[in-house]
Amino acid sequence: MSWTVIARQDGRQTLGAKSVKYLLGLLVLVVMLTAYIYPITGEEPITTARFTGYVTGWLTTLVPLVGILVGYNAVVSERESGALRLSLALPHSRRDVLVGKLAGRAGVLAGTVLATLVAAGALVVYPYGDLELPRSLAFMLLTVGFSLLWTALGVAVSLSVATKRQALVLAFGFFFIFVFAWGTVESALELGLNAAGVIDGDLPGAVQFLFGLSPNQAYTTVTDGFLNPAASVSGPWYLNEWAALVIFLAWLVVPLGLAYLRFSGRDLA
Repeated sequence: MSWTVIARQDGRQTLGAKSVKYLLGLLVLVVMLTAYIYPITGEEPITTARFTGYVTGWLTTLVPLVGILVGYNAVVSERESGALRLSLALPHSRRDVLVGKLAGRAGVLAGTVLATLVAAGALVVYPYGDLELPRSLAFMLLTVGFSLLWTALGVAVSLSVATKRQALVLAFGFFFIFVFAWGTVESALELGLNAAGVIDGDLPGAVQFLFGLSPNQAYTTVTDGFLNPAASVSGPWYLNEWAALVIFLAWLVVPLGLAYLRFSGRDLA
């Protein structure tokens, strides 16, 4: 099929870029170092299931960074140079371009994430820990999906704008908001309302739901609710792990779908 040609070519080009190699190397290094340290510093029992909670904080920073940077220039760079119009003059549709670019770039990151988590699990198990295979496999699948989510968000940005500068600004805007600002604003709001005597304890459920709409929070809630035996999720149904899973799946498809609708109807001149 036509999109597979684009995916193979784009995957090779992505993996061949030095910046991508450095980003992937950073991701691998941090996760492996975390897996090495966890059996020494973590609380008993040492298991691959409990390791999910130990490594999630790093993954929710590094995977978005790598995914958004891998995806943001997928289409817009060719559009800016004029190569995209030439590609569409060949037997490639706009859908082929979207699927091929996403498959090629997401495949590079997803393959790295999967291989790294397998190796990290081996470090956790030997010589101190225990393997909990079903939860470990589920966590690997979820994290691969998380890498796909952020790569898709980067590709969605690339589809939606006309220049690389616009794409870079928008991509880093998403990264900054959801990785750094979102949780900081939530904590500051909770602290401020408690200090003012408006609330006593946690934020109201509706406000917690609003802050739970971020892709990172959805990933963390799904991990804590389903996979990490050392954590739990409490509150009304709309704050539980099932609701978070729906939010997570929506992030996988909705931004990219909206961006494609915009891309499919635009003049690329």
